[in-house]
Formats: sequence, C-alpha cells, structure tokens
Amino acid sequence: MKYCVIRAKPRVPKIWYCVYPDETRIAVQEEGKRVETILEFFEENPWLSGTKPEKLKIGEDFIALGTFETALNIFNQMCLIRVLKNDGTLAKSLYEHVKSIYRYTEPCGLEVHINTFTDEVPIYENVNKILLKGKSVKLNDLDTFLSQYPNLSTLMIQPSVIGQFSDSSKILEISNIQLSNGGHFGASLLSRFTGRNIACRNLFITEAEINLLIRKWMKSEAYHNLETIHLSVTPDYVLDTDLIIDQLETEEFDPTKRPQWYQIDYK
Repeated sequence: MKYCVIRAKPRVPKIWYCVYPDETRIAVQEEGKRVETILEFFEENPWLSGTKPEKLKIGEDFIALGTFETALNIFNQMCLIRVLKNDGTLAKSLYEHVKSIYRYTEPCGLEVHINTFTDEVPIYENVNKILLKGKSVKLNDLDTFLSQYPNLSTLMIQPSVIGQFSDSSKILEISNIQLSNGGHFGASLLSRFTGRNIACRNLFITEAEINLLIRKWMKSEAYHNLETIHLSVTPDYVLDTDLIIDQLETEEFDPTKRPQWYQIDYK
C-alpha cells in the first residue's frame, strides 16, 4: 500500500523578482497596493558589515557565507543578506527556492537591470509584467530578452532604446507599454503600435505625426485595439498643441457623455 503526502504551499499575492548586477530582491504586491520588498541580497564582502558571517544555503546549489539583519522601512519589515559576489547562481537558486515554498495567486512581475542581460540569470516562469532599469539598451538585445517571455502583457522601460524596428520586433507583440525616455524610438513605436495602452515620456515627435496618429485612430484605419495614449515631451521641446487641435474634429468636453478620468486596466 502506498501513502502520499501533499505538502501545502501558502498562497501569496503577486511576487516581483528584482535582479540587479550586485543585488537581488524578492517583493510582494497585493492588488491595488505598492510593491513591498521582503528579502534583499547584496553581493558584497559580508566581513565588512562588522557581523560574523554564517553559513547560508538556498535550495540545493547555493552555499555561501553571509550576514543577516532585519530592516524596517516606512511600510514594512524586510531581511537584508550580504554574500560574496558569485557566478550567477544566487538569482537562480533564490528563484527555485521561492517557487518551492509559495503558491502564486497570479502571474509574477520581473524588475531587471539591463546590465544583467549577459549574466547567468534564470528565465522566470509565468511573468506578465516587466520593468527594465538602466541608461540605454539596444533593440536587438531587448528583443532577445523579450523572446524569453512570450506571455508578457505589460512592459515598462526606463532606459532609452537604440535601434531600428523590424516586423519581427518582440516589443510590437506587447499590449501595454510605458517608455520613460521615448525619444525618436517612442515616435517610431507609436506608428506601429497594435496594443491597448501606451505611455511615452520625453518623446521626440512632430505635430504632423500626432495628427496622423489621432486621425487614423478616429477613422479606425489603424490602432483597432487601442484604448489609451499618454504622450509628453521634454520641457525644452517645442510642440504647438493648437496646431494639433485645429486640424482635428473636436467638441467641448461634456461630462454627461464620458467620464473625466479613464481607469486603465493593464491586465
């Protein structure tokens, strides 16, 4: 007779995996609330902390000496761990360990620095949102990275993107996009965007390009899935909004016809 034991895994809200060149974090996010870091690893010499390092084991593959401390910020309590810089096994072992402990209630989020693209980081499963950090990234490198996450629904990019689009660019497959440094890349993306929501800040775009975009959207010549657009330019960039509005069919806002504020759903 065989006996089976089912090990119950506690449910957790949305988990965010945060991967930086010398730092790895685990954070959680309840629906409608901010992301809260609960565990943070620093890859630095633990002997410099003034605390005697202890043996640390994560999963089956990662063993190192590290120091532990508890930190309290404004919102929550978290654990800080310092270990020597390793060959990239920390992020993978930590990811596998968290998966073995918790049962997700919704897809995960990934916050990643572009300088880790060449490191040995794991491919995270069931990811629907990604936040990219850094200064600049080549479109080819971005496409290679995005090809690992085919079910991505939301992409937030802080670095500027360098490169020319092709019809196979992976970024064109994503429904919700936010660009912090749109530049000329953002204008090019707008002309090809087929998703639902897009926000571009620090954009380099002409009045004619904006008029063409809005006109195609209004006449259903393109942007058939589009729900919202948010555009902004740098303070020193001259954009004649009157020139844009004068060439469009407009009417005075009527709150009885539509709400003043639109609630964006990124799911």
